This record gives sequence, C-alpha cells and structure tokens, in this order.
Amino acid sequence: MLPSSVGVLNKISAILSVLEKGPACLPAVVSETGLTRPTVRRLVLAMQELGLVEADQQGKYIIGPRLTRLAMAAQHAITDRDLRRELSALRATAGASVRLHQRYGDQRICVAEALRLKSATGEGNSARAIANADPVSRVFLAWRRLSRGHETRDDALACSRIRHRGWVQGADEDGLVLAVAVCGREGELAAVLSLSSPSRQTRREASYGREVIKGAMEAAARISSRLSIKEATALVDGRDHGLRVRSASV
Repeated sequence: MLPSSVGVLNKISAILSVLEKGPACLPAVVSETGLTRPTVRRLVLAMQELGLVEADQQGKYIIGPRLTRLAMAAQHAITDRDLRRELSALRATAGASVRLHQRYGDQRICVAEALRLKSATGEGNSARAIANADPVSRVFLAWRRLSRGHETRDDALACSRIRHRGWVQGADEDGLVLAVAVCGREGELAAVLSLSSPSRQTRREASYGREVIKGAMEAAARISSRLSIKEATALVDGRDHGLRVRSASV
C-alpha cells in the first residue's frame, strides 16, 4: 500500500497492518512497524478511544469494534450493489420489470430505493383459496401455510406444487407476473423475486417462456446467497434495512 501524504495516518495504517495478522503485544507492534515505543503507545491509546483498537484478555492489541462495524457496513454496501446489478441484468434479459419482495409480519414489502419501504400490501389472515391470490402472494402463502400447518386439502396440493416447482405465474394489476421463491439454506423463504409485463400481454394464453423462467430461477439462487451475506452483515441500529433498488431503473 502506497503511503499517504499525512504522516500520522501512515503510522496508524502501519499499526493496523500488524493487527490485521492477529493479536499483537506492544513490543511486537513496535518491532514490526519500526516506530518508537512512545509513538506506538500514544497512537494505540488514541485508537482505543476511537474504537479502532482494543485489548484482549491477554493484554494484546486487536482490531476494535468500530473497524469491525465498518467492515460489515462495507460488505453490506457491496451486497446491495450486487443485488441492484442482478435485478437490472434480469430486467434487461427478460424485458420485464423486476422486484424483490420480503415479508415483515403480515405485510408484504416491495423493497425500494434509499433503504425506504416503497409499498406494503397486507396478506391478511383470511382463508381464501390460494389460487385466487396474485402470484407473489401465492408463493408467500405456500411457505407460510407450510410453517403453520393450516391448509385445506385443495390449498395443500397447490402449496406443495409451488414449493416443489419454486415458481408460479399469473396476473395481477401490473399485468403478467412470474413469482420465484428465493430460499435460504434451510429451505425457508427469504424473499420472492417477481417479473411483471404490461397488462396488454396478459392474454389467457400468454406466459413467460422457459428461458425467462430459467433465468429468473438462476437469479433467485444468486440473490439467495447475497441475501445470506446481507443478513449476516446487517448492522443492528433499530430499523429494517431495505434493498436499495429504484423500481424505475431496474
């Protein structure tokens, strides 16, 4: 790494480079950085006050909690960027609007721009037949009723088919819709990926082709792994983190 024009930052960077390798005592940091003991001690104490460095139970210096949070935030941002690219690429190949939905309680959330929730649609607790729901809700209901064990005979068959296939298509107010399950490692439903085309294409015989469905399934698998990273690196700050996706641009 090239040094900067600010001497004190170069010294701090040298100390952090040592701690990146693992816990280090003061003499080790002095030895590896080539800095004087008073300088290292003064900088390490200041870095401790800022949360950049802390001491472990053995008295050795380690990377502090603030740097850990910054690293997690950086990974979170990278994951968000990758998700935006994934949705944009899918729209380009499928020629349809692409959205990612997640459920919070009884609300279905279409994750939107600037970490804000764009819209919410209540799924409700009614026992209406799953075939009457829009495609995205049908996927949510298929997994939700599995976890609760509340299914009529007809719904049980419909839900089983959706869970086995992983996708369903139909129509809603946006037109022809393909809804694909985004599952986690344990098979739980993490999100629903949807593709929607204008209503003028929603003739009875209209449907998405095999290549579009295959592409959406592959995208859902990639999104699943990225959502796992996103969940693992989410910072606990008292609010839900949405995917930064502008519906008009993906």
